[in-house]
Amino acid sequence: MHSRIPRIRWLNTMRHTPISEVNEPVKAQEEIVEAPRKKKRRRLRTDVVAKGLVGLFAIGVVAYSGYLVYHLYKTTVTEYDKYARAAANEQWTLMSYSASRGMIYDSNGVPLASNTYDFTVICSPKLVTAPDLDRTQIIQKAVEILGVTYEKMDSIIPVDVNDKTDKRNNVEGCDVIKNVPAEKKTEFEKFCKDNKVKGFGFVAVPQRYYNYGSLASQVVGYAQNDGETLKGVYGLEAYYNDVLSGTDGYRYSETDEITGGVLPYSEATTIPVSDGNNIVTNIDISIQRIAEQAAKEAYEKYEPLDGVCAIVMNPYTGAVYAMVSLPNYDLNDPYGMPYGMSVDAWDFMDSEERVQFVMANAWRNRCVSDTYEPGSTFKSLTTCMAFEENLAKEDDLFSDEPIKLSSQHTISCWAQKSLGYNHDVETLEKAFQNSCNPVFTQLAQKIGLTKYYSYVRMLGFYDKTGIDLPAEGKGIFHKDPSIVDMSVLAYGESSTVTPIQLITSYCAIINGGDLLVPHIAKYITDPEGNIIDEIKPEVVRTVFSESTCKRVRTLMEGVVNDGTGSAGKVAGYAVAGKTSTSTIDVGELKGAHVLSFSCYAPAYDPKIAVLVVINKPKDHSVGSSSAASTAAKIVEGTLSYMGVERRFTEEEYNHMLDWYWVQEVNGLPASQAASKIAYHGVSSVYGTLDMTPDTIIGSTHPNSSYKLYKKAIVVLYPEGVSKDEWLTTRVPNLTGMTAVECIEACYKMNLNCWIDTDHSDIRGVCIEQSVTAGSTVYAGDIITITLSKDTGRINQTQETTSVNTGSSSSDEDGRTDALPPDNRDDDDD
Repeated sequence: MHSRIPRIRWLNTMRHTPISEVNEPVKAQEEIVEAPRKKKRRRLRTDVVAKGLVGLFAIGVVAYSGYLVYHLYKTTVTEYDKYARAAANEQWTLMSYSASRGMIYDSNGVPLASNTYDFTVICSPKLVTAPDLDRTQIIQKAVEILGVTYEKMDSIIPVDVNDKTDKRNNVEGCDVIKNVPAEKKTEFEKFCKDNKVKGFGFVAVPQRYYNYGSLASQVVGYAQNDGETLKGVYGLEAYYNDVLSGTDGYRYSETDEITGGVLPYSEATTIPVSDGNNIVTNIDISIQRIAEQAAKEAYEKYEPLDGVCAIVMNPYTGAVYAMVSLPNYDLNDPYGMPYGMSVDAWDFMDSEERVQFVMANAWRNRCVSDTYEPGSTFKSLTTCMAFEENLAKEDDLFSDEPIKLSSQHTISCWAQKSLGYNHDVETLEKAFQNSCNPVFTQLAQKIGLTKYYSYVRMLGFYDKTGIDLPAEGKGIFHKDPSIVDMSVLAYGESSTVTPIQLITSYCAIINGGDLLVPHIAKYITDPEGNIIDEIKPEVVRTVFSESTCKRVRTLMEGVVNDGTGSAGKVAGYAVAGKTSTSTIDVGELKGAHVLSFSCYAPAYDPKIAVLVVINKPKDHSVGSSSAASTAAKIVEGTLSYMGVERRFTEEEYNHMLDWYWVQEVNGLPASQAASKIAYHGVSSVYGTLDMTPDTIIGSTHPNSSYKLYKKAIVVLYPEGVSKDEWLTTRVPNLTGMTAVECIEACYKMNLNCWIDTDHSDIRGVCIEQSVTAGSTVYAGDIITITLSKDTGRINQTQETTSVNTGSSSSDEDGRTDALPPDNRDDDDD
């Protein structure tokens, strides 16, 4: 509109201006003409700016297009994998499925190791709220239920969620406490639900549960969660970790970004989970319990510096039925206080010292990892070598006079050292029973250095046995042995073996000469229980002939029947074996002994081989009878459990009633007292909980005026303990039991059995007992029984005859004094 004003003015001027006034219009015209020129300049400037802006915009578009083209090329060509994967992460979801770890079973299918879960409690600190609870109440309940400290909860949960200066509000999530048991998780979860507490969550963590705690702990081993999966650390868990672990599965599928649901028509990539396989072992928990109980009794009595080992094997297959290594530990609490450790000693250690202690003493399986001098048990092997080479016979005569090998080495019989005399000239059979060192040195010298060590190698002592357990050791033998080395090794010194090596070599003697690979695992099954791999007996090599082995087995029977192994006798189960007392002659442990007994039973039809090693008892006076009596308990319990029928010889029937006076031990330390009482196989128990091997004995029950059979119990009491403080027990029902069964039943109840020989038939069954079944009596009391083959008298006796209590009477607490007068020496009162 304004652009037309100059033109209109110009027209008006032309109408009203006179011609005579030409100059004026000219001026007006000039004025009119000048106005459009100024506007043109402005228009030119505007056009330039506009063109510049357009140019810049065009440049921007081109540059941005170039940027897009570059990144398009980069995304679709040069870095395609990176961006494709990022896109897939938005569109595709990977869901993993953990494999269940395989189970470990005993030989009868009883679970030894199974699976469970514990939980990690997690927290989003700034979300922790509850409508009716304040911060302090929430923290206190968490402390009460979960066991977490108040300080830790205080460091996690902010006071004011709106306080941006509080660093606790900057934490999106954290762990509160790990390894929370399921019952505690459930309790805390209920608390949160009932009180509408927000901000807490739970993460399930796979864990291992060991059904029998410390039973066979070093054999089973344990597994722990490494943050991703369960991984075996020791024992079978470690050795068969790959078999037990299985393979995790996953599903990779396209999902809705918001709901997380799988999109229709999408093809998922799936690998199914493959659970771990199971291990079925040769371990029988009943035999394991029998062996552990016997070993623990020995451990507590003799307090050995380097523990107790016990192994029970099938001599024909190499199957290990039981393996004990003391001290042991609780598999469900591997870092906790192990067996044999006092509370005071444990509390004295810091956490690092505790870990070092359990690793060195409790986790280690001494049966496969530790070595010791085999001592006289090696004499059986030396004898096998001599027989195999036809260099000796059982009735050959030998002298056990000291043999001087050098100015520093003289070999003498144990009798020469301890009693001051030797056995002089004797047959090889008698020398085997008497365990005379010089005789076996002579045998080794007959065999010769090269041949002797060839047998040692064939018996596997330079190699590992191949048992399916981790950390197996092997014997320490001379690489370049001398005559002196061989002469000393002939009776088991100067070199060391592992317990599993020793019993494996004895199995070769028992089975007729075959050296076997010992096995813990029996077979492997899939998750459904189908056998996929059976571990069959494996013969390494044949070392000796059957005839050689049979001759040595006969000698081993003589050791138990008439020699140093008499404490290993078990009535009805003929036991054959060899004892050993290996003495340390130098160093801080000078005078300490390694006591062992290797045996098998029944001698006429071997079912088991047993080895017991008591390593360096605190009391140096303890002898090999301690190991033999411990092995006897294992043999008797195991064969009885296996249902092996007893076969009593006439001699055993005659000896069944052999009795021994209770040894006088008052004034001796408890360890010495137990050793002295055990000389004939009699057992002893501590009468008070606070007794230790150093406790001085004040009295025993029964005392030294009474006589007992070999299978008997004596209770040891410290000085100052009155009769009112004596241990009590209950009398079992013995009706219908054989003599041996009555003796065993009483023994299990810490009682002694005495047979009324004047009115009994030793081959009969119990028809009468001196104290009524169920009566409360003192531990160590003697129950007198009457035996008869006439089983019809059982009911008649029960109905018409009152219980024969002899001179027994009840005290004010109803306890019966059951000691009979007919088996005591009145002169010793």
